[in-house]
Amino acid sequence: MARSAIRNSGETEIQVNANGVEAPMPQAAPILSIDDFRLVIFIIRCARAIAFLQRVVPGKYLPPHEERVPPALLKRLIHELKTLIPKWQWIPSARSLPLSPAKLGDEFFYAIAALRMSRLEIWRAGYTDCVVVLDDAYSLLYSIGIRARERRHRSKSQQLDLPTQ
Repeated sequence: MARSAIRNSGETEIQVNANGVEAPMPQAAPILSIDDFRLVIFIIRCARAIAFLQRVVPGKYLPPHEERVPPALLKRLIHELKTLIPKWQWIPSARSLPLSPAKLGDEFFYAIAALRMSRLEIWRAGYTDCVVVLDDAYSLLYSIGIRARERRHRSKSQQLDLPTQ
């Protein structure tokens, strides 16, 4: 693929490829609000807790195997989100993890959905892999939620269909 360089207003050089301007390279941490940084910490903590629960107590409190988050996705999410956190600054998570696995999954989904609102800032800062893993996690969790809702709806309708004696 041929690369060429163009000048931005004659000052800075921008690398372009056949498809247009390339994604920016990661620099320092992206400019996110303190609430977004807290969401990042919270999502990392949720991902670690979910990975631990899926490994240690697989059949007792968790949904069926097909509705679990793949460990590879959890590891990738943790790795990519860690790159967003400035190494020199500690940001508290602002909330504790839910004790119920169901609530933990819900909080995890909503935190990812909220952080995706900042995906443009994250992408502009050069963290394109982070945006991709957030989108992957969101779509997977959304599909799991839809399947769980359908399963609950089926079980309620089956209970209503039972003949009373």
